[in-house]
Amino acid sequence: MRVSVIIPAYNCGTYIRDTLRSVTSQTEPSLEVIVVDDGSTDDTLKIARSMAERDARIRVFSETNHGTPSYARNRAIREAKADFISFIDADDIWQPDILAVELDTFNRYPQLDVVFGDLAWFYDDAFAENNPGRLAEFGLVNRASDALERVNDELYLCKPEFYNFLSTEVTALNTQTIMIRRSLLMEESTWFREDWPVGEDIDLWFRIIRRGKLAYLNRVLAFYRQRPESLMHNNELALVGSIRAHGANLERGRSVFSAAEIRALEQRLAQQFLHLGYELFIQGRMAESRDAYRRARLLVPEIKNTLAYLKTYLPAGLVRHFRRAMREPGTQKPK
Repeated sequence: MRVSVIIPAYNCGTYIRDTLRSVTSQTEPSLEVIVVDDGSTDDTLKIARSMAERDARIRVFSETNHGTPSYARNRAIREAKADFISFIDADDIWQPDILAVELDTFNRYPQLDVVFGDLAWFYDDAFAENNPGRLAEFGLVNRASDALERVNDELYLCKPEFYNFLSTEVTALNTQTIMIRRSLLMEESTWFREDWPVGEDIDLWFRIIRRGKLAYLNRVLAFYRQRPESLMHNNELALVGSIRAHGANLERGRSVFSAAEIRALEQRLAQQFLHLGYELFIQGRMAESRDAYRRARLLVPEIKNTLAYLKTYLPAGLVRHFRRAMREPGTQKPK
């Protein structure tokens, strides 16, 4: 087989059948599908095994629950046999030709280590194949033009400066669209960090792209399902994961970042700490909120960060009133 497709799964019985169909019906048939069930309590494992009985390319492994996709992905990587590895979560959908177009890009440019594309979001009751790509909406091609070499309207080769752009502007590598050369992944001492519930994928891709050669396919290759129970819908977890990943990347990349890029990264981290402080403040967790605001002040000693820090010392009665007000319908989070 040419590609190992990795699917971590947890309580996705409603969705995994469609996900597996989008993988097994690829125009590139030479693949293996590795599903690692992370202790599901619904019928996810049963459905995956049933589909594996009808398609020998699917292999299913069952684990006790670890609570994050990292362990399942790492287990699947250890089982993978192909030269290239791709990832999709058990509730997402692929375009029918994602593997074919990415493999073709590798064939045309054998120096590449990673090929990735754009990703569209959808909701359970509103799937649409023409949903706009998140990176197209961001304007990636234009905004990163100095770090991209255009081959045609669809294919762009990434220059070394693309790492700096991703670090300071936008985290553009979506795990669901990535195809990576297995040999490059094997050079990493750690793959997806199993002690991080969120942000572990960003951390890995930053480590990879700092030394790898990439290409970007400027089209939607995958569809990411938005659902309330997703870990990414937990604002606190998402912020903590992003802070960890971007903070670690800042320290690793200081030698290649310019002074302006370091300031931009510090601004980005300070803004995330500010949002985290707010989330904790609304929950009444004053000591933790104060620490998050303090970290924002240390990175960027602006007046707004100082005022946010000082509000955690307000009288308890005034804080309770503020928290009640912020929970009222129509109340907006301050910017």
